[in-house]
Amino acid sequence: MSGIMDSSDFTAEGVVHAMQLAGDALRLNTATPDQLNAAAALLAKALGRFPEGTSRDPRRVDAIARLEVAGKAIGAELSRRAFA
Repeated sequence: MSGIMDSSDFTAEGVVHAMQLAGDALRLNTATPDQLNAAAALLAKALGRFPEGTSRDPRRVDAIARLEVAGKAIGAELSRRAFA
């Protein structure tokens, strides 16, 4: 083990931060547009890793739902700012 993080480690860490951002109203409201766009991109990338179709694995269904909810929260904030 070299201790060097690979790109999947950075993506996973970014997704965690994006989900935390989406779940915290204060952080969501004070995030810069660049931070919101980066968070949305990471969530979309994570969601894209799940193949299309129905899955019977409840953990997978829960993960997809959480990613979608976080993405919608960030999207709503970006939309709110566009019309403010």
